[in-house]
Amino acid sequence: MNVTIVEQFDENKATFFAKICDKYFYSSELLTFCFCIFTTFQIIFWLFNSFLLYIEYNDIPSIDQYRLQKHKPKLRFQPDMIKIIRNGIIRHQISSVVMLPVMYYLLNAFGHVSVTGPIPSLFTIVWQLSIFILAEDFLFFWTHYLFHTRWLYKHIHKKHHLYKQPIGVVAVLADPLESLFQNQLGIWLIPILLKEKHLLTLCLWILIRVYQTVNAHCGYDLPYISTQYYLPWLMSGTLAHDYHHQHGKMNYGSFFTLWDRLMNTHKLSKED
Repeated sequence: MNVTIVEQFDENKATFFAKICDKYFYSSELLTFCFCIFTTFQIIFWLFNSFLLYIEYNDIPSIDQYRLQKHKPKLRFQPDMIKIIRNGIIRHQISSVVMLPVMYYLLNAFGHVSVTGPIPSLFTIVWQLSIFILAEDFLFFWTHYLFHTRWLYKHIHKKHHLYKQPIGVVAVLADPLESLFQNQLGIWLIPILLKEKHLLTLCLWILIRVYQTVNAHCGYDLPYISTQYYLPWLMSGTLAHDYHHQHGKMNYGSFFTLWDRLMNTHKLSKED
């Protein structure tokens, strides 16, 4: 009787991740990790982009007033563009499925990723996310800056600059080498090196990073939904990255403008 009570108590304390791990993934932490990270990406990517695609095909004055590059007509996605974006998204999805098991083993090779363990404290989640953001911004700026050197831009990074008028779905258009050394390196390096991390923290990190990159490519300087709206001097955002795509230079940062200001590569279409 006592054993049953203890087991029931432990089951009630089990985290969401522990429950789905046991119920749906045969107690496999690997499968649980891959599913949760992949699903987090899909939810935020497609929710945001569904909104962007809707306003791309529908002229809504209250939203269109925030559209950048108003001197150009909306893309409306011609068949050749749809094909390129579709193929880019498919490649990205396949690479994610292949990459996530590798990431799981790397996260455990240099430390431990807790999948079914207790949820960390809010303080732990916040300081770890803060380090992830700062490190990613540093790595992204310098790798992005490097990919804009003549040879690397021509042979690799130019694929991402196919459209000078970006919208959220083009965020995934990238050469595999760029995706690995610019995007994935910045996202995963610090989590891999960190000794203890939890799946919840990693899901929140993916949510933040995907939202940030889709917002940067959205083509609309929408109020309220971006940190740039509240901290324009410090935070990078749609204005900066839209300028980067339109002119193919300047604004190499990810989250912040600090490295761009230090390197004198910060410039906006509107007044700063």
